[in-house]
Amino acid sequence: MKKFNLFLLLILSVAIFAGTFYNPLGPTLLPAAGLYINKVPTLQTYYWRNLDQAQTLVLKEQADFIVLPVALGVELINKGAKYKLAGVSLWKTFYLISSQKITSVEDLAGKRIVTLHGPGQTADVILKSIKKMKNIDFKIVYVTSGPEIIQLLASGKETIAVLPEPFVSLAEIKTKGKIRVQMDFQKLYANLFNLKDERIPVAGVFVSNKKFEENPNFVRRVLKAYEFSANDFYKNNFNEAIDYVFKIMQTMPKVVLEKAASRSEIFYTKDIKKEIDLYLKNLLEYGAISNIPEDLYLNY
Repeated sequence: MKKFNLFLLLILSVAIFAGTFYNPLGPTLLPAAGLYINKVPTLQTYYWRNLDQAQTLVLKEQADFIVLPVALGVELINKGAKYKLAGVSLWKTFYLISSQKITSVEDLAGKRIVTLHGPGQTADVILKSIKKMKNIDFKIVYVTSGPEIIQLLASGKETIAVLPEPFVSLAEIKTKGKIRVQMDFQKLYANLFNLKDERIPVAGVFVSNKKFEENPNFVRRVLKAYEFSANDFYKNNFNEAIDYVFKIMQTMPKVVLEKAASRSEIFYTKDIKKEIDLYLKNLLEYGAISNIPEDLYLNY
């Protein structure tokens, strides 16, 4: 009887902790809100707060599912991380903001451009591509948090930044319009590479190879729930999604989140190979990533 009870406890413990899902605190919480509110049985949901934490989670295989900037996820795979990209959910969220009027990339020559810390972050890789492609010399300055960048802009210590939503809208509201959007980075990316669609595959879901091998049906169930969260729950329960992100982020007023959502494109799809291949080819050509993994995509 004791052996049976111990066996039963082991079975239950495996069932209880079937998987872990990590999402960053930021704009990608909007497509994930439904997944976090309407829990998938046996899936534990967490948040990661900075790129160093995200890298640790992936390289030590502590996350079964993790939402990452696509370029960062690819570089971690290049470093040996055993993950695959399942799909992309965030396509539009980055803007160049300033109190100065900036109408073209040529206006950036000789400037300092502040962005969030970390190679592999979307703004970082696009800025590096601009530097090489257009042969424009400007300095990329890394700062650890969005609120810190906003404070630097508001105080005049820095004048130009590239940030994702909701920090863009927060900067506009906190400075009463003194700091505002000068360039849409998605449009800039499309113009640079002569693309029809003005969007960037900003962030996607990466899945542990081990987890998919162990329990492919569970992985499919989680990804289906995430797809529903991004494509159905977010659109049909917009206020609830905003309320959830407001509660989790705490520092973001609802008016900021609503404004940010209006400038973001959220849609989850696994039909991404064509756009991702082109995106990675461009990033590799301009030195933003070191290699394109041979077996990148999760076929599910």
